[in-house]
Amino acid sequence: MKTPSTTISVPDLTELLRPYPSGWVALSADEREVVAAGGTLREARELAANRGTPDAVFVKVIPPGQGYLPAFL
Repeated sequence: MKTPSTTISVPDLTELLRPYPSGWVALSADEREVVAAGGTLREARELAANRGTPDAVFVKVIPPGQGYLPAFL
């Protein structure tokens, strides 16, 4: 039995996130604009909600030169 493949499209957010060196950023649902930013997820979420964007997409921004290490549970 052949397993169907799934393709996930990941947008390049490099330029959009450049002004935010670390912390949490809330993006519009289409991931084309930053609607809020904060040092914590809670802060970014509250700011996004207060600005009328309850369906924001949240991204953790890390300082330049650092990377993510995926964790598989």
